[in-house]
Amino acid sequence: MAQHRQTPASPAPSSEACRDYYRRMTAGVAVVTASGSAGWSASTVSTVTSVSLSPPVILCCLSRGSDTLVAIREAGRFAVHLLADHQHDVADRCSRRPGGSARLTDLRQEVRMVDGAPVISGALAVGWCDLHSTAEIGDHVVVYGQLVSVDAGHGRPLLWHDSSFRALGADLDALASKS
Repeated sequence: MAQHRQTPASPAPSSEACRDYYRRMTAGVAVVTASGSAGWSASTVSTVTSVSLSPPVILCCLSRGSDTLVAIREAGRFAVHLLADHQHDVADRCSRRPGGSARLTDLRQEVRMVDGAPVISGALAVGWCDLHSTAEIGDHVVVYGQLVSVDAGHGRPLLWHDSSFRALGADLDALASKS
Protein backbone atom coordinates (compact mmCIF):
# COMPACT_ATOMS: atom_id res chain seq x y z
CA MET A 1 0.00 0.00 0.00
CA ALA A 2 1.30 3.44 -0.92
CA GLN A 3 2.29 5.69 1.92
CA HIS A 4 0.55 9.05 2.24
CA ARG A 5 2.98 11.84 1.47
CA GLN A 6 2.54 15.52 1.93
CA THR A 7 4.05 17.52 -0.87
CA PRO A 8 4.53 21.24 -1.10
CA ALA A 9 2.02 23.15 -3.22
CA SER A 10 3.13 23.11 -6.83
CA PRO A 11 1.77 24.26 -10.16
CA ALA A 12 -0.71 22.03 -11.98
CA PRO A 13 0.90 19.19 -13.93
CA SER A 14 1.44 19.64 -17.65
CA SER A 15 -0.97 18.18 -20.20
CA GLU A 16 1.68 15.62 -21.15
CA ALA A 17 2.16 14.59 -17.50
CA CYS A 18 -1.62 14.16 -17.17
CA ARG A 19 -1.77 12.08 -20.39
CA ASP A 20 1.04 9.89 -19.05
CA TYR A 21 -0.87 9.43 -15.78
CA TYR A 22 -4.12 8.65 -17.63
CA ARG A 23 -2.33 5.99 -19.74
CA ARG A 24 -1.63 4.08 -16.52
CA MET A 25 -5.36 3.77 -15.79
CA THR A 26 -7.05 0.54 -16.80
CA ALA A 27 -10.67 0.70 -17.83
CA GLY A 28 -13.34 -1.43 -19.40
CA VAL A 29 -14.23 -0.34 -22.92
CA ALA A 30 -17.79 0.58 -23.81
CA VAL A 31 -19.66 1.94 -26.79
CA VAL A 32 -22.51 4.37 -26.23
CA THR A 33 -25.21 4.51 -28.92
CA ALA A 34 -28.20 6.77 -29.49
CA SER A 35 -30.64 7.66 -32.24
CA GLY A 36 -31.13 11.38 -32.86
CA SER A 37 -32.43 13.56 -35.68
CA ALA A 38 -29.23 12.95 -37.70
CA GLY A 39 -29.65 9.15 -37.36
CA TRP A 40 -27.77 6.61 -35.33
CA SER A 41 -24.61 7.56 -33.51
CA ALA A 42 -21.96 5.64 -31.58
CA SER A 43 -18.90 6.59 -29.52
CA THR A 44 -16.29 4.51 -27.74
CA VAL A 45 -15.79 5.46 -24.09
CA SER A 46 -13.46 4.17 -21.41
CA THR A 47 -15.27 5.86 -18.58
CA VAL A 48 -18.43 4.09 -17.43
CA THR A 49 -19.14 3.99 -13.73
CA SER A 50 -21.99 2.87 -11.54
CA VAL A 51 -23.31 5.80 -9.53
CA SER A 52 -26.33 4.45 -7.65
CA LEU A 53 -28.23 1.19 -7.22
CA SER A 54 -31.45 2.82 -6.09
CA PRO A 55 -32.29 4.32 -8.49
CA PRO A 56 -29.94 2.49 -10.86
CA VAL A 57 -27.78 5.23 -12.40
CA ILE A 58 -24.52 5.00 -14.36
CA LEU A 59 -22.32 7.66 -15.88
CA CYS A 60 -20.20 7.90 -18.99
CA CYS A 61 -18.07 10.71 -20.37
CA LEU A 62 -18.31 12.05 -23.92
CA SER A 63 -16.39 14.76 -25.71
CA ARG A 64 -18.21 18.11 -25.90
CA GLY A 65 -18.30 17.90 -29.73
CA SER A 66 -19.61 14.33 -29.86
CA ASP A 67 -22.40 13.50 -32.35
CA THR A 68 -23.48 10.84 -29.85
CA LEU A 69 -23.91 13.46 -27.13
CA VAL A 70 -26.19 15.45 -29.47
CA ALA A 71 -28.23 12.30 -30.21
CA ILE A 72 -28.53 11.45 -26.49
CA ARG A 73 -29.78 14.94 -25.67
CA GLU A 74 -32.33 14.79 -28.53
CA ALA A 75 -33.59 11.25 -27.86
CA GLY A 76 -33.38 11.21 -24.07
CA ARG A 77 -32.50 7.50 -24.36
CA PHE A 78 -29.22 5.69 -25.05
CA ALA A 79 -27.56 2.29 -24.77
CA VAL A 80 -24.23 1.50 -23.11
CA HIS A 81 -22.50 -1.61 -24.47
CA LEU A 82 -19.81 -3.15 -22.26
CA LEU A 83 -17.63 -4.71 -24.94
CA ALA A 84 -16.37 -8.28 -24.92
CA ASP A 85 -12.67 -8.98 -25.47
CA HIS A 86 -13.27 -9.99 -29.11
CA GLN A 87 -14.84 -6.61 -30.01
CA HIS A 88 -11.75 -4.42 -30.32
CA ASP A 89 -12.71 -3.75 -33.97
CA VAL A 90 -16.04 -2.25 -32.79
CA ALA A 91 -14.25 -0.10 -30.19
CA ASP A 92 -11.72 1.08 -32.76
CA ARG A 93 -14.39 1.89 -35.37
CA CYS A 94 -16.55 3.82 -32.91
CA SER A 95 -13.60 5.92 -31.73
CA ARG A 96 -12.63 7.27 -35.16
CA ARG A 97 -13.96 9.70 -37.76
CA PRO A 98 -16.31 9.87 -39.49
CA GLY A 99 -18.76 9.99 -36.64
CA GLY A 100 -22.49 9.46 -36.58
CA SER A 101 -24.13 6.51 -38.30
CA ALA A 102 -21.04 5.83 -40.47
CA ARG A 103 -19.45 4.19 -37.45
CA LEU A 104 -22.19 1.54 -37.38
CA THR A 105 -22.09 0.78 -41.12
CA ASP A 106 -20.64 -2.56 -42.22
CA LEU A 107 -19.75 -3.82 -38.76
CA ARG A 108 -19.21 -7.56 -38.44
CA GLN A 109 -21.86 -7.51 -35.70
CA GLU A 110 -25.55 -6.89 -36.33
CA VAL A 111 -26.91 -3.48 -35.29
CA ARG A 112 -30.64 -2.99 -34.72
CA MET A 113 -32.98 -0.71 -32.78
CA VAL A 114 -34.00 -2.15 -29.42
CA ASP A 115 -35.97 -0.14 -26.86
CA GLY A 116 -35.22 3.19 -28.52
CA ALA A 117 -31.45 2.83 -29.07
CA PRO A 118 -29.20 1.13 -31.63
CA VAL A 119 -27.82 -2.11 -30.19
CA ILE A 120 -24.64 -3.85 -31.37
CA SER A 121 -24.83 -7.63 -31.05
CA GLY A 122 -22.15 -9.61 -29.21
CA ALA A 123 -21.55 -7.20 -26.33
CA LEU A 124 -20.73 -8.56 -22.90
CA ALA A 125 -23.66 -6.54 -21.53
CA VAL A 126 -26.00 -3.78 -22.69
CA GLY A 127 -27.77 -1.25 -20.49
CA TRP A 128 -30.57 0.96 -21.79
CA CYS A 129 -30.71 4.33 -20.11
CA ASP A 130 -33.02 7.29 -19.93
CA LEU A 131 -31.05 10.51 -19.76
CA HIS A 132 -30.99 11.61 -16.12
CA SER A 133 -28.72 14.67 -16.31
CA THR A 134 -25.43 16.00 -17.66
CA ALA A 135 -22.54 18.01 -16.24
CA GLU A 136 -19.99 19.86 -18.36
CA ILE A 137 -16.48 19.46 -17.02
CA GLY A 138 -13.47 20.63 -19.03
CA ASP A 139 -13.51 19.25 -22.57
CA HIS A 140 -16.04 16.50 -21.75
CA VAL A 141 -19.62 16.11 -20.63
CA VAL A 142 -20.52 13.64 -17.90
CA VAL A 143 -23.74 11.91 -18.95
CA TYR A 144 -25.82 10.32 -16.18
CA GLY A 145 -28.27 7.65 -17.31
CA GLN A 146 -30.94 5.85 -15.32
CA LEU A 147 -30.93 2.19 -16.29
CA VAL A 148 -34.35 1.07 -17.50
CA SER A 149 -33.31 -2.35 -18.83
CA VAL A 150 -30.20 -4.54 -18.93
CA ASP A 151 -29.03 -7.62 -20.80
CA ALA A 152 -25.95 -9.22 -19.26
CA GLY A 153 -24.16 -12.02 -21.10
CA HIS A 154 -21.05 -14.04 -20.40
CA GLY A 155 -17.43 -13.66 -21.38
CA ARG A 156 -14.48 -11.45 -20.69
CA PRO A 157 -14.35 -7.66 -21.00
CA LEU A 158 -12.31 -5.63 -23.43
CA LEU A 159 -9.91 -3.35 -21.54
CA TRP A 160 -8.00 -0.14 -22.35
CA HIS A 161 -4.55 0.36 -20.84
CA ASP A 162 -1.44 2.24 -21.95
CA SER A 163 -3.15 3.44 -25.16
CA SER A 164 -3.96 -0.11 -26.29
CA PHE A 165 -6.86 -2.56 -26.18
CA ARG A 166 -6.18 -5.47 -23.83
CA ALA A 167 -7.84 -8.66 -22.64
CA LEU A 168 -7.84 -10.14 -19.17
CA GLY A 169 -5.10 -12.62 -18.42
CA ALA A 170 -5.41 -15.56 -16.10
CA ASP A 171 -8.35 -15.66 -13.71
CA LEU A 172 -7.12 -14.32 -10.35
CA ASP A 173 -9.33 -16.78 -8.43
CA ALA A 174 -7.66 -19.66 -10.27
CA LEU A 175 -4.21 -18.26 -9.45
CA ALA A 176 -5.13 -17.82 -5.77
CA SER A 177 -6.35 -21.42 -5.48
CA LYS A 178 -2.97 -22.72 -6.78
CA SER A 179 -0.95 -20.96 -4.06
